[in-house]
Amino acid sequence: MKELTLPKRRAKQLDEIADYILNHGLADLSLRPLAAAIKTSPRMLLYCFGSKEQLIADALAHLRTREQRDFGRAVSESKPADRLESLLLHWRSWSAPGREKYSRLFFEVYGLALQNPKRFPGFLEHAVGDWLPLLEQTFAAAGLAPASAQTMATLAIGTVRGLYLNMLASGDRKGTEAAFREMLRLFSSAVELRVKSTGPEQTKNGSAGVSSSLERVRRGNRPASSTSAKPPC
Repeated sequence: MKELTLPKRRAKQLDEIADYILNHGLADLSLRPLAAAIKTSPRMLLYCFGSKEQLIADALAHLRTREQRDFGRAVSESKPADRLESLLLHWRSWSAPGREKYSRLFFEVYGLALQNPKRFPGFLEHAVGDWLPLLEQTFAAAGLAPASAQTMATLAIGTVRGLYLNMLASGDRKGTEAAFREMLRLFSSAVELRVKSTGPEQTKNGSAGVSSSLERVRRGNRPASSTSAKPPC
């Protein structure tokens, strides 16, 4: 078998490292059992990643990339009028019980990075910055002007993460989903106002259909634009 180059070996290991961290958490993470689990050595891990902290930051970035890839694909494959509605489908996937490990891990690192940003290099910058363009595109495609889409994207990130924290603390999935649907209702109202203020041109990209699409969200129905949703991690 041809030996992998360092960048390819590093990329291949990220999947295994990310899954290991999801299953074992960070509190007692040690390089030796991690290395044994993925059939390498602690020395090689340090050679590839530089430090334990950089390894963790890169593994979380890898998980985030996987999520964004799945989210971006689902949004691009949905009709413009259904793109806000598709967020509900992803909320149900992201808030599923099997994904709690990732959510707890994310907030654990988030808190540690806020206390010492250098501990997990690049984590804070990418935790928000990597999601903004995707959400801006989603809101822009639904009919919002670029400046409004950017504001809504920022609001969506903050709201969703706050709802995650509430759900993890309370275990109330029903209540947090109701709050998420209310957030989508407010977003849909903003889109509808934008459509009315800009006239019939907006109907060309499907924005005029947002009202009927979001009506299903208000009722709590499962979005019809996709047939299945699997947790990305």
